[in-house]
Amino acid sequence: MNNSPEDQNSFVEKFKAVRDSNDSDKNYNAIKALISSIPTVGSLTVGLWESRIPSPAMERLYIFLEDLAPEFDKLKSKIELVDFESPAFQTVLISVYQIVIRTHQEQKLQALRNIVLNSSIPSTLEDNVLEIFLNWINGFTPLHISTLKCLHYMNGYTEEQVQVHFPMLEENKVIYNHVLKDLEDKGLISLKENYITTQEYDNHIPQRFGYPIAKTAPDGTRSFDISEKEIKMKTSKERENIDDILAATSLYGRESKTTKLGEQFIEFIEYPSIA
Repeated sequence: MNNSPEDQNSFVEKFKAVRDSNDSDKNYNAIKALISSIPTVGSLTVGLWESRIPSPAMERLYIFLEDLAPEFDKLKSKIELVDFESPAFQTVLISVYQIVIRTHQEQKLQALRNIVLNSSIPSTLEDNVLEIFLNWINGFTPLHISTLKCLHYMNGYTEEQVQVHFPMLEENKVIYNHVLKDLEDKGLISLKENYITTQEYDNHIPQRFGYPIAKTAPDGTRSFDISEKEIKMKTSKERENIDDILAATSLYGRESKTTKLGEQFIEFIEYPSIA
């Protein structure tokens, strides 16, 4: 793997060219040059860039790259092993810019910027896990991201801070619970399961030899006694919902909900830890 300082500087300079140009044609050509400079995959994606990306999406990608340029400079000055030539970085950059052109929410764009930055730093994240994480971030809404982060850091929040992270809760409980299910199904969070036992009553008509037992009144009339009721116990499993989570009003009772995989994903989408 060629990872010389000259190669790293060349890549960063292309980012700067995108950032510093005020001419739309130069912006277009600078971004195309940036993409084409990515080893192996660059030439394959330039055609997609030229034929598929409309002007508003190109402007969105330009702003995205503009914000990344100074961050790459900062990474290079802080981390000696930063690698803009690694297969992981190449894969992430191409995947991310395809998501960016379909995304306008700033919270998701910020997560995507952090993903690109993290991918330039050598890590122990396996390629399969990396690809899964990219698929997840593509499908996640900003609400998925904010909810996951809140659940991760919940043990350090006050009750008031928790409420801030769940705006318009009363009107959107169904949506929040749907997000919780998505996150748990992917193994990013762990929700408690409660077993609830309830009683059910069924009207029961006493029978003998398969026939209802009739009672005769003093006046000779006959009737069937249906006053007896059969009690059935029913146990059902319910998973913790958003109300259950917020019901933990004390810091002592509030705990992080993320799993080990969830912690990895949080690290994947947050700004790199650099001194």
